[in-house]
Amino acid sequence: MKNSLLLTSLFLFILTSCEEVPPYIDFGTTVKTKDTTYITSNIPAPQHKAVLIEDITGVQCNNCPKAATKAKEIITQKTEDSVVLIGVYTTHLPNFTTPYSGFPDLTSMYSFQIVDALGAPTGLPSGYVDRAIISPQTVRFNAYTTWGNLVNTRLKLKTKVNIEIEKTLSANLVTAKLKLTYTENESSTHKYSLFLTEDNVQSKQAMPDGAKPKDDYIHNHVLRYAFGISTGNPLKESLVAGRVFEKELSYEIPSNIVPNNCYLVCVVTDAITNEVVNVRQISLK
Repeated sequence: MKNSLLLTSLFLFILTSCEEVPPYIDFGTTVKTKDTTYITSNIPAPQHKAVLIEDITGVQCNNCPKAATKAKEIITQKTEDSVVLIGVYTTHLPNFTTPYSGFPDLTSMYSFQIVDALGAPTGLPSGYVDRAIISPQTVRFNAYTTWGNLVNTRLKLKTKVNIEIEKTLSANLVTAKLKLTYTENESSTHKYSLFLTEDNVQSKQAMPDGAKPKDDYIHNHVLRYAFGISTGNPLKESLVAGRVFEKELSYEIPSNIVPNNCYLVCVVTDAITNEVVNVRQISLK
């Protein structure tokens, strides 16, 4: 009896003394209403390849506004649909990303999962350009001062997959219709991701060059949600010329996000190298 009581007490002690770090809780739900694949003989002309910049950033990073300005300059200098930007706020670097007291937390489980998979930089600002490791680099993250040249390098590549996005918005319910069409045979395996980003998010931000933090700084391209797996959902069928994937996904946007400030971003990546094969975005307006 004594042994039984001792074991019970020990078990209860272990339970109450274990301290776990709670995981991110995702209160959103993706509803998939269509998931179809087929092969068409009516193969369209290939799209030009677009480039994805993922700006790994934070509210307590003094030079992060400079990176945001540089990314905007790059997008402005290119033709429409050539460069897509996502602002990635992760908890990997808490000194830079912990929110100021009383201001919104822009970090998310989706940003965390992406950076955890692709590699966290040692400081900010930094970012991925097409998630590629471009020689002489041995890592995926790059200083913002190099993004322009890296984008130019990636824009010279061709893509074998066309991305088309349509959307409907009813109140806060967004439904995305994706159509991925392969214009040539592809020997590798691919994944697709669909993200929701938001512009015009106001929060306190550390500023460069000794300026005081700004309480009403505007953050754009903030990663808010991933439909399915953050790092990519597998495309399981053979990727031959004429292969079409059609997917329809819905999400109820929470009240703290303004739908008219949002974009849907579809990214197709190589499942082996993680490099971005193609990317497109559309506005929810």
